[in-house]
Amino acid sequence: MPVWIYDLSNTQLALMLCGVCLAYTWLGVVLVGNALRRHCEDPSGIGDFVGQYLSAFGLFFGLMLGLIAVATYENYGAAEETVSVEANRVAQLYRTVSTYPEPFRQTLQESLADFVNFTIDEAWPAYREGRTPLGGTERLNQFQARLYSFQPTRPSEQIIHGEALRQFSEFVEATRDRVAAVDTALSPLLWMIVVIGAAMTMALLWFITHELMWVRLVASGILAVYVGLMMFFIAAMDHPMRGEFSISPDALVELREAYRAASGG
Repeated sequence: MPVWIYDLSNTQLALMLCGVCLAYTWLGVVLVGNALRRHCEDPSGIGDFVGQYLSAFGLFFGLMLGLIAVATYENYGAAEETVSVEANRVAQLYRTVSTYPEPFRQTLQESLADFVNFTIDEAWPAYREGRTPLGGTERLNQFQARLYSFQPTRPSEQIIHGEALRQFSEFVEATRDRVAAVDTALSPLLWMIVVIGAAMTMALLWFITHELMWVRLVASGILAVYVGLMMFFIAAMDHPMRGEFSISPDALVELREAYRAASGG
């Protein structure tokens, strides 16, 4: 799918996809269906054959569409989980560095707070536009340099420092997973197969040969709208960080508010 569709609202995107499917189907029903009735001696026989063929073809296409929808939903859920995991990693690391002596304690806490603020206020709006800013990596490097500069002198400090290093490694891994989720999407080849399959399925509806035009339009329109809604569902969740139906940084926001409340700021 072209990325500009993520500049639309969910309502606009759903109406656009359903409208395209409906217009494509109804145009074919009117043109092909009427031509078939004018030039074919036994249009009902063709309709029966197409009905059987549509049942078999629609089964395979519906199964493929359902599997793709499930896979897209799972990718969306996995990307959403990475945000919660990252927030937990930040919270653990924040509590651990809170036991460091001054001035390391304040410096490390401020570095983590700056990273969270950047992620919420700058990185997330950029994600929704399809961009990945580099400021997060710079802040991670700064925090790492400050953390590694601490030299423990007592056994208790050595234990705490070792735990902080382990938690920092897990925190970096969670951050990388979140950044990687920005580019999570179905391959263009798979999208091409979905679009071609939808077009072929709806094209079979052109050969409905019922005598009443409104019956043909209603019957074909119901399936066309359903295909459009399924494509909307897949497209809306295909890029977890883009569009109106994107993942929010709520877990990080709640963490920031909790620390602000605890510090009185």
